[in-house]
Order: sequence, then C-alpha cells, then structure tokens
Amino acid sequence: DSEVSQLNQQAHAQPVKVSTALYQLVQECKTLHEQTHGCFDITSGPLSRLWGFHRRQGELPQPEAIETALQTVGSQWLVLDSSAQTVQFDKPAMEINLGSIGKGYALDRCSALLEEAGIEDYIMHGGMSSIVARGSRQLSCNEQPGWHVALRHPLKPGKRLAEICLHNRALGTSGSANQFFYHQGKRFGHVIDPRTGHSADEVLSVTVLAPRAALADALATAFFVMGKEQAFDYCQQHPSVAALF
Repeated sequence: DSEVSQLNQQAHAQPVKVSTALYQLVQECKTLHEQTHGCFDITSGPLSRLWGFHRRQGELPQPEAIETALQTVGSQWLVLDSSAQTVQFDKPAMEINLGSIGKGYALDRCSALLEEAGIEDYIMHGGMSSIVARGSRQLSCNEQPGWHVALRHPLKPGKRLAEICLHNRALGTSGSANQFFYHQGKRFGHVIDPRTGHSADEVLSVTVLAPRAALADALATAFFVMGKEQAFDYCQQHPSVAALF
C-alpha cells in the first residue's frame, strides 16, 4: 500500500502525483545518478533480483539475462514534472527501489523531528552502517566537539580501520563483506554496477562522510561502484564530502 509501491504499479502508464517528500527524494536520486555518471541508480532492482541477492541466495546469471534486465534500468528514464509534482517511467517494466538511500533518508527525517523539538545533541544509527550526529556528547572527542565512532574492518570484525569524530555530520558505509558468493573460485558481492549489470569487485568497503545521512548512504554505494579514482575527483569537486576506502 506504500506510495512507492503505488508508483511502481502505475507510473508505466501515466504520470503519478506523489507527496512533496517522495518527489524531492526521487529528484535528488536522479541528480545523484547524473553526478555519479550512472553509478548510483534507484532503478537497478531487477539486477539485484537477477543475481539472487533479494532473497540472499546469490547466483551467477546468464549474460543474456543481464542484457535483458539492463533494458529496464536507468534513472535517465525517470520523467519528473516539478510543477505537477508527478513521476513517470519512460520504460516498460521499470521500478524504483530506495534501499541504497532509504536508511539515511529515514535518519534525516528523524533528525529534523529532533531539531524541531529543540534537541541539539544526539547520535542515531540505522543498522550500524548509517549514522547521523549533531552537536556533542558530554565527553568530547579529544577536546573537540562531536561524537566518537569507529569503523570495523570489513573482513576482521574485531579490528578497527579508523576512528572518526562526527560533528554535525553523517556517515554511510557500503560493503560486500556480508552478502557475497563464490563461483569457480571468484568472489561476487551484492553491490551491482547498474551500468554493466555485473558485481562491483574493486573494493570491500567504502565509508562516506557528508552533511546529510541520505547523501552519505547514496554516495557510499556510488563510490563502491565507481572506484577510488573517480570518487577522489568527486570529493575534490564537493568539499563537504569525504571518503575512506
């Protein structure tokens, strides 16, 4: 019954009017798709399903099946009308899935509610991989304002990669340490490159720092796909964003 489900059912046939919140989120997702040259894409759900990761049972799909699925993927086919606040799909069998930005978006909404209530010092997480922090805890980080968080090693849970002091910032991590499978000795992770339809395999984990949790989540996925050189260029162009690979 959700608004996103209704959109997926109806937007192939006609423009669908959506709430301001959903319209703004889809609009941001399309902008991020353009900025990351297709590495972030909320229409890539058919590829994840094809690889079996929706049911957590990975399997290697046939090349022909990948090519077929790619025909329905691409945020450039999302038609947005700001004056009417409508969304339409310009390709049959398209759908959107907000899993790569949803936890961060939820944290941002919660953050707005806390700030409306006059609460200025807090930290929240969604599944540990998405964190938003505002203000400071009573004991600051080495006399600096903020909240102290640690990043786990993707393959060694007891080892820390880094410790970060978050002050009015958000953190998002994307990794393939928990969802993957092996086929003929090669490892395939659950993050799929929406441009090629194949598993992204250059890195194990990416953590992004950004002003908002939704942005941190989305860019962590995009950077995982695009690799460190392109991510470095993005960070240079967007000084409020930082990343750890």
